[in-house]
Amino acid sequence: MTALNLINVTLEYPDGEGTLKALDAVDLAVPAGQFVSLVGPSGSGKSSLLAVAATLVKPSSGLVMIDGVDATALGEKALAELRRDKVGIIFQQPNLLASLTSIEQLVITDHLRGKPLKAATARAAELLDLVGLADCGNKRPHQLSGGQRQRVNIARALMAQPKVLLVDEPTAALDHERSASIVQLLREVTDEFKVATIMVTHDTEFVPLTDAVATMRDGVLAAPVPAGAGVGAA
Repeated sequence: MTALNLINVTLEYPDGEGTLKALDAVDLAVPAGQFVSLVGPSGSGKSSLLAVAATLVKPSSGLVMIDGVDATALGEKALAELRRDKVGIIFQQPNLLASLTSIEQLVITDHLRGKPLKAATARAAELLDLVGLADCGNKRPHQLSGGQRQRVNIARALMAQPKVLLVDEPTAALDHERSASIVQLLREVTDEFKVATIMVTHDTEFVPLTDAVATMRDGVLAAPVPAGAGVGAA
């Protein structure tokens, strides 16, 4: 099943007396369980694509289908529920709450969804174990390394059992070894949970860990190709 489908998506912003086309008739279909890397120069539209796919920004035209639901047709409340339940977002910076422990970072997201505390705590513990942080549940962000904070970030994004996982430059602030482990973890998460994963990255050496690579330039998205077939300009 195609978990994420962008169909003829265009996004325009006012720019002086004219308009700036951040996305130009973008088509992208990502099936469940597929890991797609998104590359391209700065300002090419990669972040805009993620924002539209995350339903944080409504496109000027086109359709955004998430798990078979047309997000562009929803009202604000239904859209927020779709995003909350179907989309996991991993930002470049983990943005963890300084006062909360690792397990609390995860539990609070399910609490906001109205899930029972006991069940949320059990799932949070399972996810921290999955990302290699079983012994860090009671540690706060300042007690964790950059790589560990990013792992908490990934676990938090998985709490709702999303259908789509959107990842923005997860290795930007990490050294090579930690970067490799984070992308490998995303590979494993995509396979285990059968999520449709898109990762924006400038670290093209990690592209082979993904299934396909799509290249953006000037708001235009080239059709994804198998990750082993080569990478466009990044």
